[in-house]
Amino acid sequence: MVDDGPELTYGEWDRRSDARAHQLAAAGVSHGDRVVLAFDNRRWTEYAVAYLAVLKTGAVAVPLSPRFAPPELASVLDHCQPSAVVGPPDLVPGRWSGVVLRSGDVADRELVVPFDVEARPDDVAEILYTSGTTGTPKGVACSHENILAHDLPPDDTPGATSERRASFVHAFPIGTNAGQEVLRLPLRRGDRRAIVLATFDPDRLCALVDQHRVKRLQLVPAMAQVLLDSGAVQRHDLSSLERITLSSAPTPPALFARLADAIPTASLWNAYALTEAGAARTLAAYDPARPTCVGHPVGETEVEVLADGELAQVGQVGLIRLRRRDSPSRWYYRDPAATAATFVDGWVHTGDVGYLDEGGALCLVDRRVDLIITGGANVSSVEVENVLYEHPAVSEAAVFSWPHPVLGEDVAAAVVLRFPASVPELQSFVRHRLAEHKIPHRVFVVDGLPRNASGKVLKRELRASLQEEQAAAAHRPPREATEEAICAIWEEVLGLERVGIDDDFFESGGHSLAGVQIIARLADAFGVSLPVSVLFEAPTVAELAEVVQRERPTAPTD
Repeated sequence: MVDDGPELTYGEWDRRSDARAHQLAAAGVSHGDRVVLAFDNRRWTEYAVAYLAVLKTGAVAVPLSPRFAPPELASVLDHCQPSAVVGPPDLVPGRWSGVVLRSGDVADRELVVPFDVEARPDDVAEILYTSGTTGTPKGVACSHENILAHDLPPDDTPGATSERRASFVHAFPIGTNAGQEVLRLPLRRGDRRAIVLATFDPDRLCALVDQHRVKRLQLVPAMAQVLLDSGAVQRHDLSSLERITLSSAPTPPALFARLADAIPTASLWNAYALTEAGAARTLAAYDPARPTCVGHPVGETEVEVLADGELAQVGQVGLIRLRRRDSPSRWYYRDPAATAATFVDGWVHTGDVGYLDEGGALCLVDRRVDLIITGGANVSSVEVENVLYEHPAVSEAAVFSWPHPVLGEDVAAAVVLRFPASVPELQSFVRHRLAEHKIPHRVFVVDGLPRNASGKVLKRELRASLQEEQAAAAHRPPREATEEAICAIWEEVLGLERVGIDDDFFESGGHSLAGVQIIARLADAFGVSLPVSVLFEAPTVAELAEVVQRERPTAPTD
C-alpha cells in the first residue's frame, strides 16, 4: 500500500496485472520488447501492477522514476529503445513518440482472463539504470533467474520476526536496486506488508512505524541523518523497532552512535550491496570497535579482495569483488566493453577498495574513484568524512579530490552545518585526529549535497559546481600594503604571474617546501614569527594578511 493511498492485495495484483498484460499485448508489445515504466512513489501500486504485467508478457521492464534529469532521461530512452511507455500523464516523457499506455486508460479490473506468461528463466526481466556517481547512467540487465536467486535470513536470525503480516515502511525510489527488492519482497514472503512513502518525510515515517508497530527499518545513511536531525524520533514511539539496517552508501560511525542513543531498542546493522551484484551482499551488526566493517557474506555470497591481481592477505587493502554462487550474472545492457571490465567469470568487480579481517568480514575503505592520491600518498575520503561527522556542527560531509599543480591532488571537503562553525575550526578538528596530508585544505560550506536516488553523494558533480563558482569569483587585487607584499612573495615563491587576495595557497600550487619559504620571507618583511601551519588556517592572501597585521610587532613610540 501507499501511505494514505490505495492498498493492493495479492489477488488484485494478479488480476490487474493480467488485465494490463492483455492491454500491452493488444498494443503490440511482445517478447523481448523494452517497456519503460514511468512512475513515482505516489503511484506505487499502479507501478507494481504495470511491472508484473510487463514480465507476464515476456517483455523487459525499464522502471524510471522522476529522479532522472531530462538529459539523462533522453540518454536512457535512446539507449534502451523501448517499444512502449506506461505511466501517468504527468510523468510520461514528452519526447516519446512510440506506444503510450497511460495509467487509467482502462479499468484494470474489467479483464480477468489469466494471461499466459511467456517468460523464460534466462530472458531479460528488467533493466535498472543506475543513477551514476561517476558518469552517464548504465543499464544493468537482470534475467528472471537472476532476480529469483535471493537469500532470505532464517527466522532464527537475530532481529528476524515470526509475527504474521509484519509491516515494513520504506521510501526507496522506483527503479533503484533497493526499490526493486522491496517491491518483490512480498512475493517472496507472504507475511510481509509493504507501506510506501510517497516522499521521504521523517515525521511521517516515524508516525507509520508507531502506528503499525514496525519492527524492521532499512534506510540509506542520508535518510538516517535527516531522521535524527529532524527531531521526529523524539516525537513518536519507536519502541517497536528491533532492527535498523543502513545500506547503499558508507555510514559514518558517528551516525551509528547517534542512532544507538536515539533508538536504543533497535540493533544496528551495516550492509554492503550494489545494483550490479544483485543478491550478493554482506551484512553485520554494527561494532564500534570495527567501524568500517560491512559484514560477512550472506547466504551463497562470496567475497574476495585482490591486490595487484592476486588474492590479498588478511588485512591487505585491495579491490573488492563479489558474487553469488551458482547464480547467473547481471550485465550492462548494450555495453560489452563495460560488461567485460566489471563482470568477470561470475564475479562483479565493484570498484570499491577494502580488506578482509581475521574473521573473514569485509571492511570498506573507499571507492577507487574517490580515493585521493596527494603527493603519492593515498587518502581515504571515507576516513576523512567520518572524522568530520564527529564534529557536532557537521550534518553532512563529502570529501573529494581537488586539483593541485604540484601534488597532483589535494583534499577538499564540502559540509552542511547544523550551526555555524568556522573553516579553521573544522580543519583544526581534523588535524588533531589525522595526519597533515589528510587535512582538507579547502572546505566549502554548502546548503546541501547533490545525491543520486540511492543516497550516494555525486562528488564529481559537487566538485565541478564548486570549481565553477571559484572560476566565476572576481579576481580582487591587493587593497593595502600588507596584501600587496604578500602577493609579491607568493608570485615569486610559487612562480605565478598574478596573485589576488582571494587566491588559495594550496590551490595555487603551494606545498610544504614552498610554505617554509613564504614563512621565512614574511619574517624578513614584517618581523613576524609564524608557524608553517598558519597557511592551513589562513590559506588566502587576505586571511594571511590579517594574521600578519595582528602578529606584527608594534613600532616603538618616542
